[in-house]
Amino acid sequence: MPATPAPVRRRRGRALIIVVLALALVAVAGGAVHWWQTRPQGSPQAVEFATAPLSPELTGATVLALGEATHGNAEFQRLRLGLVQKLPEFRALVLEEDYGSTARVNEFVQGGPGTAEEAVQRFGFVLNHTAEMAEVLRWLRDRNADVPAEQRVQLVGIDVQRIDANKEIALSWLTRHDPDVAKRLRAQLTDWTDATRGAADAAERDRQARPVVEQLATAISTTPDKPGRLLASNAARTLTQYLDLNEAGMDYGKRRAELMADNLNRTVAEQHERGNDHSLLFAHNGHVDEASAAFGYRDLGGLAADRLGDGYRVIGTEFVSSRFRTGEGRQRWEVTMNNPTPLRGMFTGTTQGYLEFAMASAENRELLGRPVRMASAGEAFQQWQAWIPWFNSVEMVPSASYDALILVQRATPVTPL
Repeated sequence: MPATPAPVRRRRGRALIIVVLALALVAVAGGAVHWWQTRPQGSPQAVEFATAPLSPELTGATVLALGEATHGNAEFQRLRLGLVQKLPEFRALVLEEDYGSTARVNEFVQGGPGTAEEAVQRFGFVLNHTAEMAEVLRWLRDRNADVPAEQRVQLVGIDVQRIDANKEIALSWLTRHDPDVAKRLRAQLTDWTDATRGAADAAERDRQARPVVEQLATAISTTPDKPGRLLASNAARTLTQYLDLNEAGMDYGKRRAELMADNLNRTVAEQHERGNDHSLLFAHNGHVDEASAAFGYRDLGGLAADRLGDGYRVIGTEFVSSRFRTGEGRQRWEVTMNNPTPLRGMFTGTTQGYLEFAMASAENRELLGRPVRMASAGEAFQQWQAWIPWFNSVEMVPSASYDALILVQRATPVTPL
């Protein structure tokens, strides 16, 4: 085979050098752009959340939401307790959690048997089986022990993705008041459980369960009103919503948002009946966001804002660096993520800084009114997602999504129980 002529080899060498230099320039330019976009911006103005006062606009809200950038950071779960302690007039804690499961946890908060560590295991989602949530429950129980029943804090779940606890609450109540009907319905629902909801024939099980669930709801509603009927009725309604959600197909996320919003509205009305017009909502940032920036539809926060107007207020959360726990069911793992948000310039000098946007300086308000990528990690989050901004953050206008922001400089993992 003839040798390649020297002039050709030189031209190829020069071409290779040009390509390498071009790629290097692109990398340098990209790095410079990234540095410029993520440099600290704004003037230091935030104060530590622990000592920060909240404005009347937030303390007077019908629903005040506290989001979390991840489900697996200890600081975000502890902030829930910090907010509860600041706002004793807010006597309902509404959770992105299963209704029936949360009702079981609420029994402990109201003075029922067991320990806080045992109570958190009753939550439907493993992400709440943590020492930090046990700390919240323990404090709430102690607080409730010192006040009359009508002034106690209650826990309410508004999610609809579980069967067992809701089924047991509804059937147990009906057993006390119409045992024959309850026995028949229980037998028909025996094989419809949390354990079978992921089975290959789950859709057929749902189809068979629907008429039985409808009979259960009717039996409860037509039984003379007795203590606990509202709880049982809501549990049966949650089972119906569970079936509705599973039939949503590609609209699963949108339908879930609508159902949670309906349940939030119901909770607000029920709390009003007991003399409480202030509720705290704890959920992921993406759900409480007033602008629903992460989705192509109005999520829980957007729907709540549409209904409540200024009666709905939101405190979002953000971090600069984080190690957090995530997972799928009981399989959990740890992810590390760095997030050099440009907003950190406003939080210089704080560890868990708090800033209400209405009180921000003109310079900071201008920054908060521009699009920026904010960290967002849900369940089943993978380490590779933490390295790619398009998979670990959401572009949003902070002042359109939130009324205030808490920025945690260094977030740490929850402690699993």
